[in-house]
Amino acid sequence: MNAPQKIICFLFDPNIGGPTIRARSVYQQMMAQGFDIRVAFPKGDGTAAAYLAEKHIPVDQLAISKPVMPRKVGAFLKFALGSPLALFRVVRYLRREKPDVIHVNGAFDTIPAIAGRLAGVPVVWHLNDTVFGPRLSGILGRLVRLVASEIVIAATRVGEHYGVMGANPRVIFAPVDVHRFKARDASKVPDQNPKLTLVGNWNWIKGHDRFIDVLLDLKQQGIAARGIAAGGFLDGQRAYWEPLLDRIQTNGLTDSFKAPGFVKDTVGLLTDSDLLLLTSHSEASPMSLLEAMSIGLPVVSFDVGGAKEMLGQGDGAAGIVVPNGDTKAMSHAVATLLGDTDLYQQMAQNGQRRARDKFSLETCIERHIAAYEAAVQSKSRIVK
Repeated sequence: MNAPQKIICFLFDPNIGGPTIRARSVYQQMMAQGFDIRVAFPKGDGTAAAYLAEKHIPVDQLAISKPVMPRKVGAFLKFALGSPLALFRVVRYLRREKPDVIHVNGAFDTIPAIAGRLAGVPVVWHLNDTVFGPRLSGILGRLVRLVASEIVIAATRVGEHYGVMGANPRVIFAPVDVHRFKARDASKVPDQNPKLTLVGNWNWIKGHDRFIDVLLDLKQQGIAARGIAAGGFLDGQRAYWEPLLDRIQTNGLTDSFKAPGFVKDTVGLLTDSDLLLLTSHSEASPMSLLEAMSIGLPVVSFDVGGAKEMLGQGDGAAGIVVPNGDTKAMSHAVATLLGDTDLYQQMAQNGQRRARDKFSLETCIERHIAAYEAAVQSKSRIVK
């Protein structure tokens, strides 16, 4: 196959998130192999540009709006009305830059995907969430099948959610560079004041309210757990996180709860933790889960996205997965792991093995390149 030489990756958010972290780790290595890479996203204040610039990845901030959820009626209407102009600007940008292929992240980032089709550029469309309900997911899935040259999914469950499994999508899990991370002390087990960690910006998707519910339930059981929620406090989510900070204080958790904001060294944070909790309403293949596995930190997760697929099941599992939203089940699973030293250490070892064998950065890079090559080969099917 002919490898593409120039790739533009579209991100829908100017703030750091899972796709940004994946893009930086993958594209840093691909640029070292000679690929011409650019990352484009809507203009706005955020942390992503500086984060990518640290690895000398070129960034273009386009004069378009960040996609808006339909439930925010006023903002969504404004976004929809501005879409024709945004589409024109992205088409013009692509015709100027002349990439061999574009990589679109997120089912709702429709403008770059359609612009790629109109500009005659092969589109790799990467589905990496399960946030939308069945009706909208079905509509978006049909659009993805119509527009994309190659469909990539972050986990099998994501492909099922959007109804694209019949199109033979490529599964590309988020990568973890296992060579960078030093394993935790294998003999380490939780003490009488275990530290439970959540990683993610403060927004409803990450389920910080659920995290607090679990901490309160453990407190009622007599387990003096400490909580740390590492993630940015975004102005646009103030109505969500301000009441939660008040709730922490009202329920007497102030001394046992830390909210340090965005933490760059998440691995160091996780190394100093006893468990990672994934309390999200929606996920695909969360990076924090993979980082926890790579250093030997057990996980308790809701059954969202690819969590069960990533953590494994049975004797080889790297954590415990409970029904989505069942905070009582999560607190019970936490108590089980904290109280069973053998199970705790077994899951720690399983996580390191699974991260190394299934989710390495090298494997992720190979799959990205293969998807780009296949998209370029399909260019004759793109309407010019």
